[in-house]
Amino acid sequence: MVANFLPLTQTAPTAGAVPSVNLGLGNDLDPQFKRWAVPGGIGGFLLWAIATPSAMPFHEFLHQRGPTQVFVLVMGGMLMAFIINKWRLLQREKKAYLAFDLSIAQAIRSGDLTAVTNQAERSASLVGKRLLRLLDVWSSTGSSFQLERSADSDVELYELSSQSSFSLPKVLLWAIPLLGFIGTVIGMSSAVGSFDAVLSNADNVDGLKNGLTKVTSGLGTAFDTTYLALVVSVIFTFPLNACERLEDRLLSQIDGQVREAVMALSPTGDGEIPDGPAGSGARNQAKSEALEQLTGLASDDLGALISDAFEKHLPDPSVLVEPAQAYADQLTQATLEKLAPLTNLVRDSVEGVAEARLSLQDQADVIRGSMDGLSQELNQSLQALEPVLTRLERLSTGTYTEAERIDQVQALVELRRSIETLNASVARLEPARRRWWGRG
Repeated sequence: MVANFLPLTQTAPTAGAVPSVNLGLGNDLDPQFKRWAVPGGIGGFLLWAIATPSAMPFHEFLHQRGPTQVFVLVMGGMLMAFIINKWRLLQREKKAYLAFDLSIAQAIRSGDLTAVTNQAERSASLVGKRLLRLLDVWSSTGSSFQLERSADSDVELYELSSQSSFSLPKVLLWAIPLLGFIGTVIGMSSAVGSFDAVLSNADNVDGLKNGLTKVTSGLGTAFDTTYLALVVSVIFTFPLNACERLEDRLLSQIDGQVREAVMALSPTGDGEIPDGPAGSGARNQAKSEALEQLTGLASDDLGALISDAFEKHLPDPSVLVEPAQAYADQLTQATLEKLAPLTNLVRDSVEGVAEARLSLQDQADVIRGSMDGLSQELNQSLQALEPVLTRLERLSTGTYTEAERIDQVQALVELRRSIETLNASVARLEPARRRWWGRG
């Protein structure tokens, strides 16, 4: 929204006396440290002290397992006290919020801010306190910008306060398992140190028994300290998380109520409370009178002076548009000229690729025809060679007469001629193959 400042008469849009409200640190939902840390720590220590007599249950578990047990109980008591106090505060604030009249936005739109103020004071709740804060800002500034900024800063304030409220309890929840691990280290160290006594008294039954007792005591310390710390941390993790979620939900509901109040006070960024047509006319007249007193001119005369100043000192829009149009035309023409060589190069490249593709296709057709012809000649040569081979195979078996030997010589001569013809055909095929692969 656009900020709306005070009228020139310096009269803020008040509808009743609104008390000044200071949110402070925003720790309304944060229990005081002394109310949970001191009682919780004392309670944990008393629980440890009750088990001091040896006849009491858990005496050995709490008093003979090292010094970490008492610190775990003290921290656990502090966590329990914080959760109880925090839960009570949240439940009380939640009841106050539910008891608050949720038709507050309608009362603000009607302009009855006095009733809204009285109701917020009577509620004595966080939502009432924040509404009084907004009404105070509105009555003192009358600015929508200041109103929204105040609402946003209040939201951030309570979010930071909520985070800091849970910081120390989370540190305690993190430190309790560490104490258990420290007790584990102490117990294991004691057990390992007792092994020397066990080994040195290996021949003595009583000494061996005493050494084993120390070893088992150290192991008991290691296990029991870890057990107590883990149980305490697990028990308080879930309630603490539930309190944090409840506070986040409650703050979100209060923020929603405050946002509705902001929109009711200034729905469109107007800096005044809507109170009907008559009130609006009176305010406009008051503004006009204040303006005349300040400038010595009527509002109409001042508007005419402003219009004349704009007409005289501001250039005609056409004066700015025409140079921009000419510059755009020049830029377009220069761009086309720069791109012309690139366009010609691309066109020539495309044409060259098309011609090369056609030439390769023609050469492939010629080579394919030559290969087909040579293949036919080879087939004919092989067919002519087949009878000669048959004759030679027949003459190679059995006893030969003179005539058969002459016939065999003639068959060999024909075989030689057929082979020469076949070699000539293969020789003619070789240049075509080289030409094809050389161009490919």
